[in-house]
Amino acid sequence: MRRQRQTSHSPAGSKTNTARAIVDLCQSEMSNFGFDCRKRTTLWRRTNVKFDVLKFDVIPAARCEKWRIPLGSFSLIPSCLFPFLPRLDYPRAVLDPEDGYGQIRLSVYRGISQSMVEARNIWWASDTQAAFDAVARDVFDQINLKVLPFYSRFDEPEEVLRTFLEDDDAMGREGVWEIGKIGSPTRLLYTGFAAIACSKWDLAVFNLRACEQKVMAISAPMRERVGAEILPYVAEGLTFATQKQAWPTIVRDS
Repeated sequence: MRRQRQTSHSPAGSKTNTARAIVDLCQSEMSNFGFDCRKRTTLWRRTNVKFDVLKFDVIPAARCEKWRIPLGSFSLIPSCLFPFLPRLDYPRAVLDPEDGYGQIRLSVYRGISQSMVEARNIWWASDTQAAFDAVARDVFDQINLKVLPFYSRFDEPEEVLRTFLEDDDAMGREGVWEIGKIGSPTRLLYTGFAAIACSKWDLAVFNLRACEQKVMAISAPMRERVGAEILPYVAEGLTFATQKQAWPTIVRDS
C-alpha cells in the first residue's frame, strides 16, 4: 500500500468523524488492491475463492464510555469470507461481505503507543492533525505488514484446510482467530467443508461425523441450541461428501 505523505482529511469536527476519515483514506489506498466495494465502514474485494473483507469498527459513544476510551476510537477487523464454508448464525442465502465478517479473522494490534487507549487492538484517531496523521500512517503500515499477507495466505482452499487441521485459534492475542478450538464442533464442521472444497471426500466425512458426535455429546439444553445451528450443515455436507460433489453456495457480492 502506498503511504501518503500528508493526509487530505482534517480531524476537525465530530470526534467520531475522525475515525471515519481514516476509513475514507484507506478506501482510497485499498482501491489500488481491488477493494472497490464499500458499505459504511466495510471494504471488500472478490478473489479467486473468497472475499477479502476489511471492517473498521468505529466504536460508538456508548461503548466508548463503557470501555473508557475517547470518541474517535476504532479497530480493524480483517477477515476472509469463504463461500465454500458455512457461516454460522447467518442464512446461506444472505452470505454478504458487506456484513463485515468472514469465517476466518485476523486480530491486528497497532504499532504506535497511544496513552488514551490501553487495548492494543484499538486506535484513537485523535483531535490534532499531527496525531491523526500518525494514526493513519500506522494503520497503513499494519495493513501492509499484516493484513495483505493474511489475505494472500488464504488464496487457496488447501491452506484453509491445513489451518483447520493444524493451527491454534489466536483468540485473545494477535493472529488468526474465530476458527474454533481444535476438536470443537465448529472447527470440525469447517474442516469437513474445507475438505469438500479440496475434494478430500474421506477426510470430509470423517470430520463431519466427528462433528455430529461432538454435538450429540453436549449436555442439554445447550445440545439443542448448538445442534439446531450445526447439524443441518453436517447432514448437508455428508450428502455432498459421500456423493463426491462440491457444495453449492448462494452469495451476493455487491
